[in-house]
Amino acid sequence: MTLRLSSALDVDALAAAFAAKRRLRIPGLMDDDSAEAVAVAMEVFDNWRISVAASGELFELPLLGRIAAEPDKQSWIDGARIDGNSPRMQYIFDTRRLTVEGFEDTTPDAVSEVPAFLNSPEFIAFVRAVTGDDRIDFADAQATRYRPGHALTAHTDVAPGKNRLYAYVLNMTREWYADWGGALIFFDGDGHIADGFVPSFNTLNIFAVPKAHAVGQVASFAPKDRLSITGWLRSNEPIGDQP
Repeated sequence: MTLRLSSALDVDALAAAFAAKRRLRIPGLMDDDSAEAVAVAMEVFDNWRISVAASGELFELPLLGRIAAEPDKQSWIDGARIDGNSPRMQYIFDTRRLTVEGFEDTTPDAVSEVPAFLNSPEFIAFVRAVTGDDRIDFADAQATRYRPGHALTAHTDVAPGKNRLYAYVLNMTREWYADWGGALIFFDGDGHIADGFVPSFNTLNIFAVPKAHAVGQVASFAPKDRLSITGWLRSNEPIGDQP
């Protein structure tokens, strides 16, 4: 199917709101049919890969449902723990890579159409207008699933040579509560929480790079998984040094 932006988006109002803090929640990004199709596809997808960079361990393994596709690797997953004493970025979450060369998942469903949607002339024009930045040329993407216990610790998204201008998270989880964790958290210069976005269905979170942020750990008692499409809006041209 062809995924579409909602016709109800007020670009001028969104641009003014984004300019105030250089980050923004945009509810109702896609039209209803598009959002429903992507959400259903994510909910039924069963071939995720778990991605781990924690306590010195770094691996990515295919899953069958919620367990390792290779039974002898299940102990790796069971033993994955984030080291709370380490200042390095760490993470544990499930991924479906959509635009990473050599890992592209081409399962024929609505999620596989997301890269085309994010790189369509309509979407690129939309994010250029919201950010006021005509340097945006393309978007990369992965689908993510954060299960209870999963998290992504503080980082800035700076990656030399990647020309990342803005990060985004398109939330696709229905009826999420703050008590369940998994919020996108922003930090100020003193390390205090400056802002936080709780996952909200069909809502795009977008913010300028660099910015210290994290995904809070999903609570052990959360009754469902946090589903989203994430990535960066990037330039084809070098963007110079980032602070």
